[in-house]
Amino acid sequence: MSENKGGSMMVGFLLGAAVGAGLALMLAPMAGEETRRHLGEAARKLKDGAKDRVDDIKHMVKDRAEEVGGAIDAGKDAFRGAVREHV
Repeated sequence: MSENKGGSMMVGFLLGAAVGAGLALMLAPMAGEETRRHLGEAARKLKDGAKDRVDDIKHMVKDRAEEVGGAIDAGKDAFRGAVREHV
């Protein structure tokens, strides 16, 4: 549950950073071409950060699924062993 909150906080942080950076760039006294270039760079950085976070979450979910699968297999083996002892 706490990992979900951490992920939500990270998304909120990244979104806030992107909005803040966009506003700062739009309000700064720069030429239009330079502002567009800065916005493009900020968007690429945001995209890369979000992609990295999604990859981290995918790996975490895969690891947890493997752990759960192992626990289920161990439970099945224990059950079968207990059934054999009582038969």
